[in-house]
Order: sequence, then structure tokens, then C-alpha cells
Amino acid sequence: MAERIVSMHAAYRSGEEVVDGFLSRPTAGDPRGAIVLVHGYRGLDDGQRAVTRRFAQEGLVCLSPDLFHGKTYHTLEDCALKKTSLDIPRAVANIVDSVSYLRKLPWVGKKKVAVLGFCMGGGLALYALAQSKAFAAGVIYYQSMFPDPEDLKGISAPMLCHYGTDDPGTTKTEIDMFRDALDGYKKKYEIEMYQAAGHAFLNNPQSKNAANLEAAEKSVVKTVKWLKKVLA
Repeated sequence: MAERIVSMHAAYRSGEEVVDGFLSRPTAGDPRGAIVLVHGYRGLDDGQRAVTRRFAQEGLVCLSPDLFHGKTYHTLEDCALKKTSLDIPRAVANIVDSVSYLRKLPWVGKKKVAVLGFCMGGGLALYALAQSKAFAAGVIYYQSMFPDPEDLKGISAPMLCHYGTDDPGTTKTEIDMFRDALDGYKKKYEIEMYQAAGHAFLNNPQSKNAANLEAAEKSVVKTVKWLKKVLA
């Protein structure tokens, strides 16, 4: 049964700036494992808020940092331009610095923290895992930003990765190249494929596609079960 949750605005310091975010957590006061959820190229929109709430209902403290600093994008051209002009090191620093903020919350404390990213955010989550040991696990949803294989060498945390078989943005070729790089570096990972599912099957709640809806539900069940084991 879904836990009762509370959701709210959040903010923390990263270098010289303050990063806003959206926080959802169970109302029961015991410390919980946490997830930093990294949004896609639309920004911290209603879809990102929905998945933040969804994972909080499963018993995790969930924070979605606003890497676009108050802006969301809606057309393909605007979204793509924002992604391709993104300051990647700044975004990764914003993600990593969220962990020290979560540690200050009595709802998290010394519990383990995972990073989970969608689309563009999946690629940023890979960079964060490679550059910081702050994360005990990583969950990657159909990354549409593809780090150089050399940039994956620093990953030490286990990963669970989700993809649809009908995704024109994260193709089988990209997934195979990613798998080969992880195998070459002997990384610990699992890849889950969802038949006939397309891109953004979880973080696009407007989708009416049956395969996407099935993939969304199955992936959440798999992710929650996996995270509760890894973060225990």
C-alpha cells in the first residue's frame, strides 16, 4: 500500500548558487534511504513532480533538483537547445551537492542515497556516479546524453538501467555500446528492456500508450525492490 507523503519546495547551496528543488517524503518520521531524481530536458515539470511523488509513496525520501533554475521547456526545439547548450559540469555539481543537503534532513541522516535520472538526466546521473562516491546506487532511465566510455571508468556503485525497445532516442546501438563499455570496465549493472515501450515511458504521464504504461509500472516495481535491497 502506498505510504502517505508530504511534498514541498526545497533549496540548497551548490558552490556560489542556491539550487531550488522539489522534495517528497513519507510522513512517517523514521530515517529512510533517499533518491536524487534528475529531470529530463523539459526541466522540473509536472511529470517530474509526479515521479518524485511516486517513489516517495514507496517509502523513499525523494529530491528533484531544478537544474534549469525555474524554467521549463515544452517544444522540441526549445528542449533540444537547452539540453545541447547545458553546462554539464555545473549540472553535475548541483546533483552531487544535493547529497550533503539530504544528509542534514532528519528523514535521511546517515541512510544511503541513490541517484536516478531520466533521458538527459540519465546521462547526468552517469557523470555524477563517475565523479562522486556519494551515491550508493544508480538507476538510469533511457539516457539521451551519452558520456564517453572513458568517463564511465570511475563508476563504482551498482546500477539498474531501463530501456524501451521502440525508443528512437536511446537506440539499441547506444544501449549495446553502453553495455560493452560497462563490461569492459567490469561494472556491476543490470539492464531491463521493455517490449514496444518508447522514450520517456515513466516521466511522461500524458502517455496513453499501453506498452509505455506497462513499462512504467513494471519499472517502478523493479526499481523499488532493487533500491530497498541496495540501500538497506
